[in-house]
Parts: sequence; structure tokens; C-alpha cells
Amino acid sequence: MLNIRQIEGEEILLRYKDIKEELDRALEHSDNEWTSAQIVQNAVANPAMFHIWEIQKGNHWIGIASTRVIEYMNFNSLHITTLGGNGMYNHLQELILMFEDKIKKYPGIDVLEYTGRRGFVKHLTKVGWKEQYTTMRKSLKENLDG
Repeated sequence: MLNIRQIEGEEILLRYKDIKEELDRALEHSDNEWTSAQIVQNAVANPAMFHIWEIQKGNHWIGIASTRVIEYMNFNSLHITTLGGNGMYNHLQELILMFEDKIKKYPGIDVLEYTGRRGFVKHLTKVGWKEQYTTMRKSLKENLDG
């Protein structure tokens, strides 16, 4: 069984080595917008805006993700900054749907966004996501899918 849970506060620091390793792997596919140290620092210092998530299969973690809230003028987004891990790719559609259900409970978040590997586009479009530039986006509210 798969599960997604937020890693918060002191647990981020206690698990820094593992979190950094997974973030670094995911960031290999980025344009150097963030470093793993910057993501962790922001998740600890500003937990309302930056988050680290653990993807679990049974009793083992198989991936780490990071998110940040982006406040646009007309809506708020939870942007998936990084997503990576071992054995996660085959479960990507199931995981993203689970994450959507979890985030829909937060009334202040209108859309989910993901910027990342081009290979994820194939999987995410099958579950309702739309490619926007090089970013995928899915509305959690009505009338926000342009």
C-alpha cells in the first residue's frame, strides 16, 4: 500500500542525509533553480510555504518530494518542486491522484503544478493534468483550467 506524508520540523533535520540525497537526484534534472540545502532550509524556516513529503510503500519510503506555495494574483498553487525516488515511477499516476486528494482538503490551494522531467508528461496527462509551457498544471477547483 502506498502512502504520502509530510515530513516536518525536527524530523527534516534528523533525516537530512537521506532527504538531501533524494533531492539531489531529482535536482539533476533541473536548471539549478534550487539546491537541496535551500529546499531543506526553507522547509524548516517557512513551513507554511515550503514542504517536504515522503512517499511510502508499506513500511519503506520509496521517494521524496518537495513543494512550495505560489501565490498568483488570481489563485494559489502548490508547486511540486522535486519528485524522485526508487521504484516510484511505476506508481506515478496512483501517487499523484493520492496527493491531489490530500491537497484538495486545503481550501487555500486552487491548483497543483509540477515542473520536472519531460517523461512525467505522458503519465500525468492520463490523469487529467495539462502541460503548461514546461510545467504541468491541474486545477483542484472549478473554472481554473484555462
